[in-house]
Amino acid sequence: MHERSLKHTYGVVGLLVLLFAITYLDRVCISVAGPRIQRELHITPIGWGWVTGIFILSYALFEIPTGALGDRIGPRRVLARIVLWWSVFTAATGAMWGLYPLLVIRFLFGAGEAGEADGPLAGRGHATGASQ
Repeated sequence: MHERSLKHTYGVVGLLVLLFAITYLDRVCISVAGPRIQRELHITPIGWGWVTGIFILSYALFEIPTGALGDRIGPRRVLARIVLWWSVFTAATGAMWGLYPLLVIRFLFGAGEAGEADGPLAGRGHATGASQ
């Protein structure tokens, strides 16, 4: 039984590392695509600063409420919500046609992605057997 528990632990940790890598790449990709997005949507450098800043602002504002939600409904459900929200707003970011719609989407994106760092970790003691 111990060997099976250890395999489960490594599997959970591996999936969490993958999640963190994907969300990191997500944050980097908008910076890489930034010059082209600015050119296509005619966004000034100040406007682009708002695009990147609004994500950080909403992420920070919703981090603690999302953590509290994870405590109330469980990390699995919160993580599912984060992945769904992330997927929808990744696609929506590519469909934007101007600065203000992009600002709204990036704000909602940050709000939805908030909690990805601590949400799945809330249940790690049980998932990895550390609580035993």
